Amino acid sequence: MNTKPALLLQQTRSNLVEQEFYGYIVLCDKNKNIKKIGDDADYPFFHRSSAKPLQAAILKDFKTDEYYNLTEEEIAVCCASHTGENVHLEILKDLLKKGGLCEDNLQCPAIEPLDKEEQIKFACRYSPLHNNCSGKHTLMLLICRQMGWDIETYLDRNHPLQLAVYKKIQELCETNKELAFTFDGCGAPNFATTLSELAKGFYNIFCTNDYTKIKNAFLHHPYLIGGKHRPDTEIMQLDNHICAKAGAGGVLCIANTSSSQVLVIKLLQADMKARSIIAVEAMIKLGWINNINSTDDTLLYNRTVTTENKKPVGEYKPLFDLNGIIN
Repeated sequence: MNTKPALLLQQTRSNLVEQEFYGYIVLCDKNKNIKKIGDDADYPFFHRSSAKPLQAAILKDFKTDEYYNLTEEEIAVCCASHTGENVHLEILKDLLKKGGLCEDNLQCPAIEPLDKEEQIKFACRYSPLHNNCSGKHTLMLLICRQMGWDIETYLDRNHPLQLAVYKKIQELCETNKELAFTFDGCGAPNFATTLSELAKGFYNIFCTNDYTKIKNAFLHHPYLIGGKHRPDTEIMQLDNHICAKAGAGGVLCIANTSSSQVLVIKLLQADMKARSIIAVEAMIKLGWINNINSTDDTLLYNRTVTTENKKPVGEYKPLFDLNGIIN
């Protein structure tokens, strides 16, 4: 792994540097030219949950959206890493009914929802629906039911569903290479490409007219993609032309559907707040959004470091320059 990550962000406390954050920024322009900050040496990184819109793209191949008459809201939840709020759960329940399925068919584990209020409400009585990946699993089950495939083994690497997902990711990411494979946290197969290939995958979903139903699901329903205090939702709410999807392991993909550009950020420390600050700073430097003076400390991209009683003691300082990759 002969990579050279760039120093992207510092966090200070009382004028001393307390933390530094390293990683890569990849920009795919409207002509699919790739420019980078940090040398990733074209090392393959797992997509984690950033893969969800790429995985969902097979619904077009099988006309699953037409078969089940899927709404934008339903497609959004199928692409989501959701917080397990009621607005997500009710859509999921309706989706399962469309396929004659129930939550017992989901093979994602029953874990606590990402939203803390929901955690308290359910007091450890969680179901697979609360898993932030349950939308992806629901879509996988729906396609299996539609195609007459076994729903008991839908997570197997060689299941027809997973083989179709694999080929779709290769197609969207414009690669014929064999993709490295692992199981994601939720148990579903997950694949790795270079960050440049991942950027092209997002370009082909969000900067073309080939997958408009997925694109519109993101553009029109950003809250369903994540939820309360989630990075992709917060970023999409800054501008109505932005589509974003975060993943574990420090990955974040952002598409500007107006300028037909894609940003891919890979932060080595996988710090969600630091990653969000880097993303918003990059969007400002690219002219995607105006400069933001956020005073809401609940927002992930707020740059002030405070004590627990909200006294300011430091800040997050972006250190990267995009001039070399914009022109």
